[in-house]
Amino acid sequence: MQSLKYVCATTGDEIPMSGPDIFAQTAEGIRGRAWGYSLGYRDLSGVTRDAREASLELTYLRCPEKLDWTRRLFDADVANHTPGVLDADGWRATAYVVKAEASDIKPNVIRQKLTVVLSDGMWRRAGDVQHFWSDALQPGLDLDHPYDYPHDYLPTTRNVTASNPMPTAMGFTMVVFGPASSPQIVIGSNTYRLDMDIPSGAYVTITAVGRQRTIVMTAENGDVSNVFAKGYRGSGRDGGSYIFQPIPPGDNPVNWKGFGFDLTVWEEESEPPWA
Repeated sequence: MQSLKYVCATTGDEIPMSGPDIFAQTAEGIRGRAWGYSLGYRDLSGVTRDAREASLELTYLRCPEKLDWTRRLFDADVANHTPGVLDADGWRATAYVVKAEASDIKPNVIRQKLTVVLSDGMWRRAGDVQHFWSDALQPGLDLDHPYDYPHDYLPTTRNVTASNPMPTAMGFTMVVFGPASSPQIVIGSNTYRLDMDIPSGAYVTITAVGRQRTIVMTAENGDVSNVFAKGYRGSGRDGGSYIFQPIPPGDNPVNWKGFGFDLTVWEEESEPPWA
């Protein structure tokens, strides 16, 4: 990997681990992966991605004061039960640093072996934002004729898709822009529905990434309100009308009307990619 850093959840400080003062070398300890499972008859059962421990060696060059600084940041996140984030070339994993052992102490070099807990065993990266425009920004969606006909003409379809480049269903962030009344979006075979009105200038952000499930509305003046209860959840995942349904792999047809929205599919890996 080209770069590695730790972002403290308590303070927002970033600890660079790729120089010039602090180095994690090849960081091979965080490169592995492990699934949790039980052995069954000719198969696996109870397959999960659990929290796991990993090792990470840090070398501090001519900066013992930075060792004290990093220790305080690591300890603050553990004490506050707020996992920080390890960022490897843009791939992010929530983590705690729970232990440190000095392995080499010299006047200009101090090495420590850290024990890191990867809290859900996953590395994630936001994909490109996919834009789905409102009707007002896409002229020609409805046919019009100078004369009346005894039957209706179907509106022109957008013929657009939502793309997930991964081989399995992935979490997402969706931003629905007002004005919109009880907006519904069909992606593949699932309907994403909000039972609310979104005023002009406001937008609603739906987040379904890892264990995070949130729905918040940002008003035109910047005020943020929790509208979690307005997301329709139907019978739950795979029920056909679940607001947090992961995006299926590949290209999925999309249908909606009136309003516009953005979709970001989050990619997940069990270890930082090598390429």
